[in-house]
Amino acid sequence: MKQEYIIKKRINAFKCLRCKHEWIPRVSMKELEGEFNSENKPRICPNCKSAYWDILPKNKGGKKK
Repeated sequence: MKQEYIIKKRINAFKCLRCKHEWIPRVSMKELEGEFNSENKPRICPNCKSAYWDILPKNKGGKKK
């Protein structure tokens, strides 16, 4: 099988630190391949809808009695 048609590219993607969802934003390829501005980062995680997707949770286990 010829592998001439397969190419590998490195692009920027995001990962939610809350639900571990990974996604590629809907932007131009030039923005994905280059450095990504913090101004253009997503507002929420598309999976869990958390606005704090880029901040580690303080308490993973919940409240303990």
